[in-house]
Amino acid sequence: MKVFVVGAGVMGSGIGQVFAMAGNQVTLYDVREDALRKAREGIAWSLNKLREKGVVKDPEETLGRISFSNSLECGGSDLVIEAVFEDLKVKGEVLREVSAKTKGVIATNTSSLPITELSTFVKRPERFLGMHFFNPPVLMKLVEVIRGEKTSDETFQFGLRVVSSLGKYPLPVRKDVFGFVVNRVLFRLFTAGCSLLALYTPEQIDYVAMNRLGMPMGLIMLLDYTGLDVNYNIAKEASRRGFEFQCPPLEERVKQGKLGAKSGEGFYNWSRGRPDIRAEGGPDPSILLEPAVKEALWLVREGVVEEEELERGVELGLGMKKGIFKLARELGVLS
Repeated sequence: MKVFVVGAGVMGSGIGQVFAMAGNQVTLYDVREDALRKAREGIAWSLNKLREKGVVKDPEETLGRISFSNSLECGGSDLVIEAVFEDLKVKGEVLREVSAKTKGVIATNTSSLPITELSTFVKRPERFLGMHFFNPPVLMKLVEVIRGEKTSDETFQFGLRVVSSLGKYPLPVRKDVFGFVVNRVLFRLFTAGCSLLALYTPEQIDYVAMNRLGMPMGLIMLLDYTGLDVNYNIAKEASRRGFEFQCPPLEERVKQGKLGAKSGEGFYNWSRGRPDIRAEGGPDPSILLEPAVKEALWLVREGVVEEEELERGVELGLGMKKGIFKLARELGVLS
């Protein structure tokens, strides 16, 4: 299959590498030559690391399946994946241009923007869908495949098959809701964690999240790690679309330039690397979990996703040791 990836940043280059590792011919596009150079160097480094682990046999052969281009000529592609900056206008401009150049399926790698809204930029929107890879794409086993209101059955099934061919788990998102499935559950966990900051320290909240909910990284630390500015912008987009993802302390820290790990300080000090979480006390884990469980129940009830699919998605996407429903039953949140 011929795959054209628009955007050679962290996500775009990772997605391109994943497709090349699965034997596909890939063109990685970016208007910036320095971005293409960094992408080539990053992919080569990653492939060599994977060879050391026995995952990749021939890094040079795999890299040879990737072309790096600053020409947006994607006409012969079977699949075009847009992986540019998470902004509706920016993505819209790219989608409008590529849809005029290709007859193939077009996917967006958005993590939260509505697929139906983005489809308005695409000629023949029935061939358009969401394909949300989790970061880093090479390591994460989950990809959400999202159906917009105009996505055809054929396109949706194609997306599920493609993800399976990559050795990933395709999580079917059958209705286009803000945040899709995994991030929608995560936003509820974030909101619950933030609401407790007036009563507990970040360390106390994160200790409970890691040791009682089985998360690999605490909730407040995860906000820091992914970027407080990124999460603040997502919270504003969520509010604008009628979904509550609230964390009042975000705005103050962003204004102070405390953006989390990338700036060296957020809720935590990252100057010496990832903080070591040790704490006594903390909130009842059911308080953190309950809003997320209600959201998960709503997603299943509304036909967005099936219970077993959601459980698997949460385990793979959030790194939780148990599915959210199983955990809720153990903690007495669900009977």
